[in-house]
Amino acid sequence: MPSLAMLFQTELDPTLTGEQLVARMLADFPDLDPSLLSTEPSAGADAPLTLGYGEQMIALLGVPAPVGDDLTEIAAFSRLWPTDVPAPSDYAAHTIVTVLRPGEAGSGQSAVHVESISDAVLLSKAIASAIALSDSIVAVYFGSANHLVAPAMFRDMAIETLPQPMLPAWVALNIAPRPDGIMTGHTRGLDMLGLMDVEIVASHESAEETFGRIVNTAIYQLENGPVIGDGDTLGATAAAEVVAHHAASQVEIDKTVLSLEFVGEEFPELEPPADQPQKRRWFGRKR
Repeated sequence: MPSLAMLFQTELDPTLTGEQLVARMLADFPDLDPSLLSTEPSAGADAPLTLGYGEQMIALLGVPAPVGDDLTEIAAFSRLWPTDVPAPSDYAAHTIVTVLRPGEAGSGQSAVHVESISDAVLLSKAIASAIALSDSIVAVYFGSANHLVAPAMFRDMAIETLPQPMLPAWVALNIAPRPDGIMTGHTRGLDMLGLMDVEIVASHESAEETFGRIVNTAIYQLENGPVIGDGDTLGATAAAEVVAHHAASQVEIDKTVLSLEFVGEEFPELEPPADQPQKRRWFGRKR
């Protein structure tokens, strides 16, 4: 999955140029190699603005229309969107920002994981610098995580964190209780980094412990790659072993995730909701 995000805007900003973006990125992120970062020739008025960085290419494609999604609902469950700031409802345009590798990609899961994180880092640097250059940007959206990030918050986090991974910006980290109080949790967006998302279908741990477990499992994969096997034990509680399974997601159709099972604990079965009789989806999203 390519590294990709969208910038929601009041309008497209014709004053944002490749030369400006290159200069701002080099000023914001001293770890970038100036000899590798450059603008690419334009292929036409409707073509994306493109930058080259070694074997990577940054592309920004402006679209003079909103995306049509309900941003109010998305913002309500986005941890990096301030609760006292309304979601942008009257934005008129968006820019798709992506990092591509036109040349030959690495082979093997480990190479894909390393390249994916490198691409996400470069993507985030371009976004952070674009935010500094244009007042038109009202929200940053990561589709893989399905969450919004406030532009100023994203830029501050990028300047403070990069080139280390920006887990909270790239990945949605969600927990919520089932109707009977049993905790559930899941991540969304690790697939952009060449990793499996993490799901906990049922846990007797507290909300804080459940949140910590999905975060720590995500961080372990970020640091070590896709090394958790089907059936690996990832620790234990006082009553159970925590075993990872490569299983079908309970959140997204046709997706394989790391499903963490608490072997040794008993959980009551719940009847599926009337409007979802074919598949249990107990996962919610809670701050």
